[in-house]
Amino acid sequence: MPRVPMVEPSDEPAELREVFEQLRRTRGRVPGMYRTLAQQPGVLAAHRAYFHAALDAGMLPRPFKEKIAFKVARLRQSPYCTGSHRSYALKHGVSAQELEAIDRSDYKVLAAGEAVALEFAEAMTRSRGVVEDALMERLKARYSAKEIVEIAALVGIMDLACTLAATFGLEPD
Repeated sequence: MPRVPMVEPSDEPAELREVFEQLRRTRGRVPGMYRTLAQQPGVLAAHRAYFHAALDAGMLPRPFKEKIAFKVARLRQSPYCTGSHRSYALKHGVSAQELEAIDRSDYKVLAAGEAVALEFAEAMTRSRGVVEDALMERLKARYSAKEIVEIAALVGIMDLACTLAATFGLEPD
């Protein structure tokens, strides 16, 4: 049961209508995380803007980014984030077999560029951001600086989302 009440659709603040409509367009719904953060509209708007830039927009394809989001959620052992990003990954064409392999850190089923990005996401999550130079060089060999920032930003916002989900007692929705 959530520890903080969620803002119900009938009580959506006028200043958040645009954010909620964007969520409905990009996610098909307003997830519980956003309904909880809506208790503090400025925090919700900032969180959503960051998440939108890191996941919904950007240079890298959404299915690839959902693989990263799923991996971070699994590493953080977040039922809420795992459920959400497993669903989004499947919706965006990632196969259940790929997700199972990602969960096991068996990246040989993925393209080489995706594999190194997932290794990077795993290292970043497990080590609180400390990534060995050799892994960083492998990532740089496959991705531009802009793409690396996008990947790292996604890992960071997913880590935050997992923390908030646990703190608020959110369950998969």
